[in-house]
Amino acid sequence: LKASRHLLIQYLRKEDSEMQKTWLKTGINFTMEGAGHDKKVRRSFANVDKDVSAVQVEELARALEMLLEDEVTEAQVVTTEQVTLN
Repeated sequence: LKASRHLLIQYLRKEDSEMQKTWLKTGINFTMEGAGHDKKVRRSFANVDKDVSAVQVEELARALEMLLEDEVTEAQVVTTEQVTLN
């Protein structure tokens, strides 16, 4: 068991240069609060550009606040990549 654990740790510590990453998708999740709901509401957007900037996320958050009359309390940019170890 110790040998397996040691091999797993070595495997996980491989340098990034030994991995090839392929971008698959990016999305944005917004958490919002407002007078119309008792709990926080989550709004998700798919098909986001892989190079989305913080400014673009902020601008989308402000637009959502104006349209929905809710407050964006959190934003998460979620990127999925396929990793191939060399």
